[in-house]
Amino acid sequence: MDRAMVIRIAAYGALTALAAGCVLAATPLFSRSGGLAGASALHPGWDDRAGAGGGAGDRSAPAADPADTVFAREVLVAARGASPLTCALAARGLSRGESGPWPAPTADDSGTRAALRWVRRGGVSDPAAAILVAGVADADACVRRVAALQAGLAGTEAAVNGLLRSLAAPEAGTRAAAAVGLGYARAAQSLQPLVAALGDGSADVRAAAAWALGLLDEPRAAAPLVKLLGDAEARVRGQAATALGRIGSHEGVGALARSLRGDADADVRVAAAGALGRIEDPKVVAALAEAVRHDADARVRSAAAWALGQMRDPAGAAALAAALGDADLRVRESAAWALGESEARDQAPALGRALRQDNDARVRETAAWALAEMEAASAVTALGEALADDQSVEVRRTAAWALGEIGGTGGAPALTRALADRDATVRRQVTWALGQLDEPSPPQLVGALKDADAEVRATAAWALGEHGDADSVGGAAAALSEAARDSDHNVRRAAIWALGNAGGAAGRDALIAALQDQDPELRQAAARALGGNHASPWPRPQPRPRPRPFPPGD
Repeated sequence: MDRAMVIRIAAYGALTALAAGCVLAATPLFSRSGGLAGASALHPGWDDRAGAGGGAGDRSAPAADPADTVFAREVLVAARGASPLTCALAARGLSRGESGPWPAPTADDSGTRAALRWVRRGGVSDPAAAILVAGVADADACVRRVAALQAGLAGTEAAVNGLLRSLAAPEAGTRAAAAVGLGYARAAQSLQPLVAALGDGSADVRAAAAWALGLLDEPRAAAPLVKLLGDAEARVRGQAATALGRIGSHEGVGALARSLRGDADADVRVAAAGALGRIEDPKVVAALAEAVRHDADARVRSAAAWALGQMRDPAGAAALAAALGDADLRVRESAAWALGESEARDQAPALGRALRQDNDARVRETAAWALAEMEAASAVTALGEALADDQSVEVRRTAAWALGEIGGTGGAPALTRALADRDATVRRQVTWALGQLDEPSPPQLVGALKDADAEVRATAAWALGEHGDADSVGGAAAALSEAARDSDHNVRRAAIWALGNAGGAAGRDALIAALQDQDPELRQAAARALGGNHASPWPRPQPRPRPRPFPPGD
């Protein structure tokens, strides 16, 4: 692998992430860049899911994959000897924004820091725009990419006009880079030139123009893009399909459905499924269901399942239920999520089986989430069993959340037993769920006020106050009174609110004592509680709903 190319790719990814919030793969120019793509070829289904979400220590290691070792070695080799600015750009791109606006400290000199600030700022003066536009014609591909990106993000009249001129350049690389820059600029005057570029003799230019038209979000581009679905090059067809989905025009639904059914290239079929999911036309539910059941490529089946979830049409539920038995993890997870979105309660038994029997924790977790979305009371038993004995903390936590979301009374025994769960995060979710149920709090909830975890204690106090039954549950008033003197601020705050919400004389002494708390916020809360003012109750602990899968192409 060429070290310079790898570090340039990493630097461009950093530029994109910092300035536009996009990823390298979002533009069509980089699908055939070589280098790291060679490692991807070892495992075409590779993506970044295994490292997503969770805090330190919460991420399970993915299965052994030859691509991982190639990436690990080559990225480190590429970093050796890079300039300070290139290294800073690459490192911040690789951080994936996890530190938010507070990047890790580095030994960057002031010039490097100033350059990074300029990258993030986006806007440029006309003289700077002229330099960037000239860079779009550079012989170096990475320079063209970065120049086009920065010029497009600047979006000034000088930058856009320069990109439009570059779109007519004799070199295909310059034209392709200019098209991408115009996409980032989202300038209305670039519509017709980009449509004209769909007929360019270079496939790279056609693909870039299609991608850019998707960002323009201009319905008038739909018809030319539909024609491009018949292009000889798969990457061009894929970009046309993705652009049609971003535009959201129903004009291309029929052609996209044909691409989903019959295109020989799996990437194009994935793009077609993703586009149909964004457009949400019910006429294509049958085509998507067929793809979920029968497409030979797991990525297509997963994308089609996602699209059915976007549509929330029960007509696709049977195919999704069948996909819960698919050999591919991604397909099963997408199918479970989509069933939750469709709220097809007649498929709750299939989700219950996935919750109890699937060998992957992510699928089981998503199945629990989906059962809650359906409010499937019939699944309370399966959720209770998962809460009791699933080996995954995430599954148990989501099962507890699901029982709270479903409500009623059936989940109380399982939740009460789970107050003894070995994991504090599960116990927090259990105490929240008990506060959601339509019955008095169990006496065991009083014991949770003594939990070693402060958040569990605070949530238990909230749950007791939510039912307003501190006087009716044995020992609750006394335990809440003691919790009002807890060392943790949030526990005291929750206990004060619970005592005020319950009313009665039992907690009055504790509220009077809380008027002397060193924390002025808690003194105010106690005064409101004594005055019977519960208009602004203590904010209840919030559950952690299941995030939906990213749509194909994003």
